[in-house]
Amino acid sequence: MAKELVTMSTKEIDRADVMRRVLEKRLTQVKAGKLLGLSKRQVRRLRKVYERDGVAGLASRKRGRPSPKFPVK
Repeated sequence: MAKELVTMSTKEIDRADVMRRVLEKRLTQVKAGKLLGLSKRQVRRLRKVYERDGVAGLASRKRGRPSPKFPVK
């Protein structure tokens, strides 16, 4: 399996660390939400993505796309 390089911001890296701690059951979803400034429902959604796609799932999917505000002609 080829590994791909994923560019992540500091915020996304911190989010991955918190999600790892949630999966290890060292942190509850409610406390993780408070740390990240998210609701427990959003933490549950992130946990699903993290379990399915790993760290790459937490990276922004918008990165690298052209802005719809300035279409290329």
